[in-house]
Amino acid sequence: MEIQEAAEKILKVSPSVRVVSVCDLSGKLVYSARSKKVNILVSKKQSLGSLKAAAKDWKQRKKLLRSLGPCKYVIAEYDKVKRIVIPAGKNHLLYVTTTSSFDHNKILQRVRTFR
Repeated sequence: MEIQEAAEKILKVSPSVRVVSVCDLSGKLVYSARSKKVNILVSKKQSLGSLKAAAKDWKQRKKLLRSLGPCKYVIAEYDKVKRIVIPAGKNHLLYVTTTSSFDHNKILQRVRTFR
């Protein structure tokens, strides 16, 4: 499935989905889309920094692969948003932000249908 197509499908899961981004494992942005109704809460610089941090953290998690098995996803919940990081193949990460009250399992179920 193409990156853009997958991102658009995730955006359509709910109006609570704010932003969908894909980055490589160095944190370089590959694609990003956002809901038209979203007020941006962070600067572009902050957003790119968050992608880099997520990629760096993901590399650290890969070091635990033999001991714990592969990481399936990571969720950070803030007062205003929820951030979900999910592997997208071997070399990319799917980075999704939603409203903090949104049931993140809806995103996880949708992503699991992709292949």
